Amino acid sequence: MFSMTDVMIDALWILALAGVFATFSYTDWLRHEQKGRWRAQWALPRFLFPLNGSLTAFCIGVGLSGATAYAPDPWWQTLIWAVLALLFGAQSYTAWRFGKQNGWERPMEEKPKAISEKQDADSAETADVRR
Repeated sequence: MFSMTDVMIDALWILALAGVFATFSYTDWLRHEQKGRWRAQWALPRFLFPLNGSLTAFCIGVGLSGATAYAPDPWWQTLIWAVLALLFGAQSYTAWRFGKQNGWERPMEEKPKAISEKQDADSAETADVRR
């Protein structure tokens, strides 16, 4: 027979998976409205925070489901799910912190300027100061 704990744990990972699908669906709609590309959306905290949060909840749910089953999974499988949950949780926290500080529409990983572009910008600033 199923206990209420089993139902709640299974509901956690099922809802988390729905969160992953909802994140992709919303991002696809927004990308289409802005006429953008997927590659640009993948670096935004607006996409990364809910995705990693949902994946964290998914890993916790699957790990708990296996650990509390009638015939529990081996300890190493539970450990792997726990490590994945910690990694996704850290990624989620990083995306949330970046989004709060820098805005949700600014890419987390911007391409660094080329050395020649940086030198041109520095020389232009120096020329403005001398005038």
